[in-house]
Amino acid sequence: MDEQVDHPSNTREFMAMWNSVTAEHMIHKLTGVLQELPARVPDAPRLDQAQAAALSALIVRAFQVAASPEGGVHTAVQFIAEYGADAPA
Repeated sequence: MDEQVDHPSNTREFMAMWNSVTAEHMIHKLTGVLQELPARVPDAPRLDQAQAAALSALIVRAFQVAASPEGGVHTAVQFIAEYGADAPA
């Protein structure tokens, strides 16, 4: 990533950039956790890097849904349940 990032012009841009960087960090961290977790859970299938990264992005988005003013755990679980349901198979 050699591209230069401009400074945000206002608080809204700053928060958007901050949230993006934070989400990327959490996805990276959760990817590692998901790859290590099966060793601690009996009979859990192992995930490769790509699988763990894909699931991490979805889970972090669900956490964001849960943390929103209209969210909560139920809403996050519903988000995951409906994720990709309308995508062609």
